[in-house]
Amino acid sequence: MNQNSTRYDGRRVLITGGARGLGAAIAASFVAAGARVAVWDAPGGMQLGYPLSGAAELDAARELVGPEGHVAAVDVRDVAQVRAALPAAVEALGGLDVVICAAGVRTAATAATMSDADWDAVVDTNLHGTYHVLRESLAHLEASGRGRIVVVAAEEGRRGAFGLSHYAAAAWGQIGLAKSLAHEVADQGISLGVVCPGVMETAMTDDPAFWAVLQAGRDGSLATTGPDRGAAEHALRVRHPSSTTYVDLDAVVRAVDQLVSEPGLDRTGAVIDVSAGLAATNTA
Repeated sequence: MNQNSTRYDGRRVLITGGARGLGAAIAASFVAAGARVAVWDAPGGMQLGYPLSGAAELDAARELVGPEGHVAAVDVRDVAQVRAALPAAVEALGGLDVVICAAGVRTAATAATMSDADWDAVVDTNLHGTYHVLRESLAHLEASGRGRIVVVAAEEGRRGAFGLSHYAAAAWGQIGLAKSLAHEVADQGISLGVVCPGVMETAMTDDPAFWAVLQAGRDGSLATTGPDRGAAEHALRVRHPSSTTYVDLDAVVRAVDQLVSEPGLDRTGAVIDVSAGLAATNTA
């Protein structure tokens, strides 16, 4: 994002999953561009293959957004928490112009072996959480007169992926939700788009179960002796037409910025892939 400190001066932005990783990078870019930013994140509460944000990450977010910003621990799976937390965020910012839904989690297992807890954690957070936040935010975005929504949905939702059926299903649902909402809110002046990032080097990638899925190949047929980060990263390089390992976080942030900065509705309903070239395998 352009680091001009006045580019988004006065814009009020809510970012879910904003305490670390991609969400934190998006938050930092908006703060640097002059926006007033609210960050939501949910410390703990789920057993995944990697740790979730904690108190230290929320404290860092508070320092980032400063006294004109707002930080709260909100589990977007729980619509009651979303409803209770939104008025405080809107009051702290003085309104709401932009919502970035970046809250997301991932586990890895084949559909035949996946636990209900793993399915629920991913689908409830990534898809249901997005719906909860957007539904409760729409009235505030309409009042803004310049509402912008960006949904971050995993690139697996564009093609499916071995060992990630729940992750792909949630992302596919997020894309369908966003495209449908784009029809419903256009007459309110709200533009809505989707950014689909590939694998980024964040805490989410530090998961042996995910390494094993990558090592197994597109169809799971490659033999592996055990999860290995180096082998997983090699598999990413082989898979990506760009021959790079991870998608650049800054490239994803720039894609978010494209959708927010568009002055009209010409790009509403758009999906932007930032996937180190995997978009070349999409059939649509």
